[in-house]
Amino acid sequence: MDERDTHDTLSDLGRRLDRARRERERDAGDAAAEGGPKVSQSALGLALRIGTELVVAIVVGTGIGWALDRWLGTHWLAFVFFFLGVGVGMVNVWRAVTGMGMAIGYRQQQPEQKGQQNVDWSDDEE
Repeated sequence: MDERDTHDTLSDLGRRLDRARRERERDAGDAAAEGGPKVSQSALGLALRIGTELVVAIVVGTGIGWALDRWLGTHWLAFVFFFLGVGVGMVNVWRAVTGMGMAIGYRQQQPEQKGQQNVDWSDDEE
C-alpha cells in the first residue's frame, strides 16, 4: 500500500461523510416541517421541565418554611415560604418559556434593527 491508495480512501471517506451529512440535514428539515417526532419531543421536554420546576420550587419553599417553623417554634413561616416558592416557581416557568433559562451571564443575541447602533455600555476596559 502506498500514499496514493491512502489518498483515494480518504477522499472517498470525505465524499461519503458529506453525503451522509446532507441526508441527515434533509431528514431533520423534513421532520421539522411536518411537525415530526423531534418537535413533539422538545415540546414534551419543555412541558415536563415547566411542571417539575414549579412543583419543586413549591415543595422546597414549603419544606424550608416547615423546617424553620420547627426550629423557631412558630406556625406561620411555612405559609410565607409556600407563597415564596410559588413566586419563584412562576419566575422559573417564565424564564423557561421565554428562553432565558440559559447559563447565568449569557444572553441570546438580539437582532439589530435598522438605524440603531449597538452600543456596549459595560465598564470593561479594553
